[in-house]
Amino acid sequence: MAYLTQPDYVKYICSCGQLKPITNLYFCRHCLKIRCGFCICHEVDSHYCANCLENMPSSEARLKKNRCSSCFACPSCFHTLSTRATLARDPAGGDGKPPKKMYYLSCFNCRWTSRDVGIPDQPVASGGWPERTNPFTSRFNQLLEYYKAIAQQEKQEKLDKERKKFVTRGKYINLTDKTGLTGAMARNIAGLPSSESSSTVISNFVPSQASADVEELPEDYHLKEIDLKQITRMSQRTSCPELQPSLASRLSPRPRALCVKRSQRCRACDHNLTKPEYNPGSVKFKIELLAFYHVPEVKIISYETIKPGGTSALLLKLSNPTAHEMTIRMLQPEDVPDTEEEHKTIEKTLEKSLSLEKDVSWNACFPRRPPPSRAGSVGLPAVSLTLAQRDDAAEYDDEPPGDNDDIILWRKSNKLALRLKLTTDPEARVGTDAYFSFAIQYSYRNTVPPSATVVQHSDHTLYTTVILDLGKVCE
Repeated sequence: MAYLTQPDYVKYICSCGQLKPITNLYFCRHCLKIRCGFCICHEVDSHYCANCLENMPSSEARLKKNRCSSCFACPSCFHTLSTRATLARDPAGGDGKPPKKMYYLSCFNCRWTSRDVGIPDQPVASGGWPERTNPFTSRFNQLLEYYKAIAQQEKQEKLDKERKKFVTRGKYINLTDKTGLTGAMARNIAGLPSSESSSTVISNFVPSQASADVEELPEDYHLKEIDLKQITRMSQRTSCPELQPSLASRLSPRPRALCVKRSQRCRACDHNLTKPEYNPGSVKFKIELLAFYHVPEVKIISYETIKPGGTSALLLKLSNPTAHEMTIRMLQPEDVPDTEEEHKTIEKTLEKSLSLEKDVSWNACFPRRPPPSRAGSVGLPAVSLTLAQRDDAAEYDDEPPGDNDDIILWRKSNKLALRLKLTTDPEARVGTDAYFSFAIQYSYRNTVPPSATVVQHSDHTLYTTVILDLGKVCE
């Protein structure tokens, strides 16, 4: 017998065919489908620093290159650096002035300090740490201006072609033709560079030229002893791509990268599935449509050894996570009715109400996967089971579990345990994965009103398929 509580042994089939545990799935209350990470869109809501919890808009984060201005990471082990204070005494010591407090950066993990690379101490703890300048900054700026000018020129040429195509004598196509506002004046008003400046940047640009002259290596390059403590690792070099220091003495503190709070949206109906709070210190969600809170949860309590052509016992636990009573019926996967027509009707209704054009090209990238081959069948009860609504206070109830018959082992609050029988195929090979599957028909009460005028709740009958991974087939 084995006791399994890990969620990876029980997987649900997503609407796109992916196999995921219930903790990695979402449930859309608008199109009534289970969604996985491939069926949703990710949107960035806000940027923040995970160390100081400073929140900033996207425009400010873009200007700061997605880096925090007050927090630094250790260039050696990449942990957060701490600011430490010390007293700086006068080397002469004859003026009688009290020692001055100075600050430096230190890592509590690898004991790296800013003094190790020659960074002077600062009189203020809030910043002002010197940064090494990139020697290729001017060249990067020239390339950036050059490609911006090319993009602006190509955009202007495209607009001119479209304008000439639809020009008609005596008719004005746009406002600039009627008022006499030229394209140059419109760009100046909008703050965009003019076409003349773009052409000047393109004409004055000096392209890079390859050179055959390569600096020769020193004579003692192959004879000199190597001290690995003074050479940086590859991860340390790539953390600073503009400098890529090869020596440990050239390392410098790196500003910490910003983190993002993201919301997730259903690709089919464009409704939010998760949306966090704007405050970076809050762990709550405004919207949190996880499948764990809407779909009945299945857990494996225990099972017997799986042998070819034999029967074994299986104990399952079913839970109702919703605040409403749920009716469950267990079916074979092939007995699930086709609900595509109902879902298409729901999607068409949502498309009309939202006036959105759906992009279904993502569906071709993730084709529907067939479920794994089953090692046998599960003996399912032919009766419907009723689960009470979720009650957190019932977890601390000392009353013994009720019901005890051939099918229901025990029942307590919103949970019940089932005793099922597994029948393994005689042709199952020893050592192969023992997969068993069944479908669940459950009632779901949707608390989202279909429209602003209709406030009443609607009940639906939904289906989901569960795959049980019971290890290997034994002899």
